[in-house]
Amino acid sequence: MTFYKTKQIVIPLLLVLAFTGFFTGKTPQYVSGLSPFFSALGQLEEGVFHKAKETRFRNELAYDNRIREKIRLVIADYNTGLDEHSAVLIPEWILTESKKYGYDPLFLTALIITESSFYNWAKSNRGAHGLMQLKMATAVALASETSLKWKGTHTLYSPKENIALGAYYLNKMVTRFGDLTLALEAYNQGPSRLSRFLRKGYLPQRYSNKVLKNYRKIRFQPI
Repeated sequence: MTFYKTKQIVIPLLLVLAFTGFFTGKTPQYVSGLSPFFSALGQLEEGVFHKAKETRFRNELAYDNRIREKIRLVIADYNTGLDEHSAVLIPEWILTESKKYGYDPLFLTALIITESSFYNWAKSNRGAHGLMQLKMATAVALASETSLKWKGTHTLYSPKENIALGAYYLNKMVTRFGDLTLALEAYNQGPSRLSRFLRKGYLPQRYSNKVLKNYRKIRFQPI
């Protein structure tokens, strides 16, 4: 068997074995030496969850104000399609939902950029709606789980509700897969489809790479 063919078989097998532990819903674990990608990703994930915790060690109000301003400046580059009042409140809603799940608010901001470029009325050809591009069936189930009052499709075009459901859904995927990259891919692909990919030894990374690229960009962007 040639080295190339061996590599084709061994690497997917290692990935499957490595990710088996992630389905327990425990704290993310990293396989040392598996790939430079995972080492770099581990450091970035630490930032995703660590940034929100920094508020414990500094003036929380000042920190929150800086984050709101940074998100506001990021959003200013996009056409949200919203009235001024709603557009002004989006940073606050992002901050609230991020604190709820322990995320860096800029990470949730990066996810919204990836999904809809902050256009509130976005609709995909697969039937996903709003800022965080949620499908109707998924959103109905999430609303039931979170006791959010469902008002039909209109709910998905309410930015406050859409962000709340999207943040909850991402957290659900993090809990299920135990890894941020897998959670992002599950958010995009759907958890069942991602699980089928993993069983076959295939790890999609295109979507998660895009989100994390947007995150790095705005995280290190000066105010």
